[in-house]
Amino acid sequence: MSNDDSARKTQTRILFNTVSPDYDSGPGCFAHFGRRLVEIANINAGAHVLDIASGRGAVLFPAAERVGAGGEVVGIDLAEAMAHATSEEAASRGLKARVNVMDAEELTFPDESFDCVTCGFGIMFFPDQDRGLAQMRRVLKPGGCLAISTWRVDQGAELRPVLESMGIPTSSSPGWITEPDILEALIRRNGFTGISVKIDSMDFRYADAEEIWQQRRGTGMRRILDTLNAAQKKHALSLLTERMKARHRHDGYYLGASALLAVANR
Repeated sequence: MSNDDSARKTQTRILFNTVSPDYDSGPGCFAHFGRRLVEIANINAGAHVLDIASGRGAVLFPAAERVGAGGEVVGIDLAEAMAHATSEEAASRGLKARVNVMDAEELTFPDESFDCVTCGFGIMFFPDQDRGLAQMRRVLKPGGCLAISTWRVDQGAELRPVLESMGIPTSSSPGWITEPDILEALIRRNGFTGISVKIDSMDFRYADAEEIWQQRRGTGMRRILDTLNAAQKKHALSLLTERMKARHRHDGYYLGASALLAVANR
C-alpha cells in the first residue's frame, strides 16, 4: 500500500469516527437505499452475508432481517465508532449481526465464506477499488451474489452549488461513480458475471434548510461545513432556501436523490 493510500484511509477513518453519531440523520436516505439494495440482492433466509462499509446499519439491518435466525450477517467498517455503535444497535434490535473493524481491501475471512457480499455507498472511499472487488469475489461462494450501491445524485446536490457560489470548493471523493456503465465495467473486470445496474430514485422531505445542513454534517461534507463561520452559514442557508423554493410543499422541501444499485454473481 502506498503512503498516499494509507493516508487516505486514515483520513476516512477519522472522518467517519467523527460523524458516526449523526450518520444518516434526517429523512433516512441511506436507510431507504439500503433496503432497496437488500431487496434487489434477493437474499435468502438462512444465508451468510458480509456487509462492507456498514456505517450505521443501512444495509446490515435489513439483511439481518432477511436471513432470519438461521442465517448470519457480518459487517465490517474502517471506523471503530461506527462498528461499535452499529453492533450495539443490532443487539438492541435483537438481530443476529455484528460489525468488525476491518479494511475492505484486506479482508481476513477465508475464501468462499459468504453467500452474498453487500457494500452500500462505500466503494468510492476505497483507494484501490479493484483490490476491494477482488477481495469481495474471493470471499464469495461460487454463484454467490454481489450487491453494491453508489450515488448518482447524492443528498448534497442542492447544497454543493450554493457553497461553490460562495467560493467554497466541494469536490467529491476521487472514487465517486455516478454512471451505470462505469460501475458495470469495474465489476466485470474483476471477474463477476450476470451484472445488472439499476437507477433508483426517491424524494426525501426536509423541514427547512437547517435540517438539510445538519443532515449533511452527518456525512463527509462535515469537513467542509464545520470550517464555516456563523455569517457564512447564515448566508449559505439563505441561498439554499431560495434555491429550493420550487421544491417547497405545504409540509416541507422535497429533494431528490438517486443511486446506482448493482448486482452480480461470482
